Amino acid sequence: MAAYGEIAIKSDIVRRRFVKRLMNNIIEGLSGTGKVKVIHKWSRILIDVEDILRAVNVLSKIFGIVYFAPYKFVNLNSLEDFIRNNCSSLLEDAESFAIRVRRKGKHVFTSRDLEAKLGKIVKENLDLNVSLENPDKTLYVEIKGNDCYIYNSRIQGPGGLPLGTAGRVVSLISGGIDSPVAAWMLMKRGCTIIPLFAYFPKNDDSMLKRFLKVISILKEWHIGFELPIYLFRHEHNLEVFMNSAPKYTCILCKRMMYRVANFLAEKVNADAIATGENLAQVASQTLKNLRVIDQASRLPVLRPLIGFDKDEIVALARKIGTFTASSMNIGECWAKPSKPVTRAKFSEIIKIEEKLNVDKLLEESVRSLTRIM
Repeated sequence: MAAYGEIAIKSDIVRRRFVKRLMNNIIEGLSGTGKVKVIHKWSRILIDVEDILRAVNVLSKIFGIVYFAPYKFVNLNSLEDFIRNNCSSLLEDAESFAIRVRRKGKHVFTSRDLEAKLGKIVKENLDLNVSLENPDKTLYVEIKGNDCYIYNSRIQGPGGLPLGTAGRVVSLISGGIDSPVAAWMLMKRGCTIIPLFAYFPKNDDSMLKRFLKVISILKEWHIGFELPIYLFRHEHNLEVFMNSAPKYTCILCKRMMYRVANFLAEKVNADAIATGENLAQVASQTLKNLRVIDQASRLPVLRPLIGFDKDEIVALARKIGTFTASSMNIGECWAKPSKPVTRAKFSEIIKIEEKLNVDKLLEESVRSLTRIM
């Protein structure tokens, strides 16, 4: 049984569409686990699958699921007997317990009435204490008309909205700590992502290897949709920027990345580009500089991490599973200036780019745009 949250407050038309998308993602994610049957009933998605252990791993990464639980189904008329006969296994190793009842439909009893009645049955069969605040185990009973679903644990899902319900985004991902987290947050809000990597090797391919490792982890979350991956060659741009306007290198670098991302977005029918930029974390991410960088993009630039501090981002990276891969020691960017500008002016950047013929540089970058298979 899988439960969704935010989806339930949508309008009827939107809710039906989102639930259908969520069910399709579940079916797609579980396609390698044997026979799968998925039914939407009341506000729950009932899942019948052969390989439960693998299903648990997959369901924990499907956006839109708030929690899920292996359950037992009984008819309401058989509920009390079921609890009486199975309470020892349902509450095994517990010293205290609680029962939580949730009902839908018309009944002659309230949820509290039934909690008390079932609690009494447990107490008659097991020497356990009732603890409503901090029980060792909680027995959940969900009643929909005459149908009862019983489970004793909830496994957290990622929540959010089903992947594929909020459009497509080209996500600039370096492989560092921030950008994969930003991409994951957009996935959680229902966006499918198209990762784009700026490739500028100097001595080895460590940056590319880190990127591919991070993408392999993000792919585990991108359930229900293909994850097309692109890169473009960026070293020729950086060499020109470093030699001609060194203190503006980071600004010019980001603006070129945005232009290539816009080109790719048009190609793949995406509605926005996204970055892992975070306000004032590094020199190029001051408010003045972000404003100048933004003007290179025709599409909206999404920055899910804009108000996060580094500790919050690291905590999310650990949760997602990308932190270790993102922490590979590859050294600093070889094009990073010693004294980057922090308050760039748009008029200055335009003059510099006119001298550097950025249109020609962009043409070369776009020609190098390649999908990684």
